[in-house]
Amino acid sequence: MPFRVFSKKAARSPNLRLTADFSREQTLHPRLAGNAACPFQLAACGYNFDQPKQVFRESLAAIDELLIWRYVVAGSFLWDTGNSQLRLGPGSVLMTRQPSPSRLVIASEGACMLWVLCVGKPTLDYCDQIATRFGRTQYLPATSEPIRRAEELVRLVRSKRPRSSFFWSEHTYLWLSSYHCHLETRQAPLERLLSNPEPALRLLPGLPRTVKSFAAQLGYSPSHFSRQIAKKWKSSPGRLLREIRLRQAVQLLRHSTDQVQTIAEKTGYASVPAFITAFKKAYGATPLVFRRSRR
Repeated sequence: MPFRVFSKKAARSPNLRLTADFSREQTLHPRLAGNAACPFQLAACGYNFDQPKQVFRESLAAIDELLIWRYVVAGSFLWDTGNSQLRLGPGSVLMTRQPSPSRLVIASEGACMLWVLCVGKPTLDYCDQIATRFGRTQYLPATSEPIRRAEELVRLVRSKRPRSSFFWSEHTYLWLSSYHCHLETRQAPLERLLSNPEPALRLLPGLPRTVKSFAAQLGYSPSHFSRQIAKKWKSSPGRLLREIRLRQAVQLLRHSTDQVQTIAEKTGYASVPAFITAFKKAYGATPLVFRRSRR
């Protein structure tokens, strides 16, 4: 995606259509003093365009511990922890504690990001629980409740109206709990998939073609999804998906009159030759030969 697409007019948030700030000098803070009696403390939030190839070193981001939650609206960035690297694109969430040894490298096209920064032990403890259960990276639909509430936080701060510490604490909690609830509601499909894959996949609108789309349909990041599949099945999501596709193809060949092209489409194959090659490798015969031999 070229740099020029991120005009001030085009770079708007998904739901409230907020414009992206093109300067770090416009970092947004609630206009209030901190209150230790408020368990969830909003330090800052915003919707920004980050210039191409910028590097943010999180070890230098803060002296005290804090949480930063980022949602990629457009563009992408590389999250480098020193031991591993992960590229996060549109729809991705990254939730980290700072300071940390990691760094963010903005891609060549830049990145539009919705972000929330919180402080306070209750907030950090709550986020650690979320990260332990679901991982620090996720995939969220742009119209989901957590994204809408994060945009609302930015809108409230941009209005610059005087607000009490308890007002910000309440809205911060509502945003964070909506993120938690969103993940919890999407944990069930993954648990069903892990225990009994084929019935669980019938809940999806269609068999996915890639591991990335497989994870996205269930509301998980590809990395977290892959770890959970490998932990349960000692196999990769790609292999599991391929086996399920082929077993469904067998059922269609046996019990339907669908043409091979239709079966390939229903089972998530991009082309008929790819379907025939995969089927023959697994069952030793082409789909048509297999169908004739089973009838």
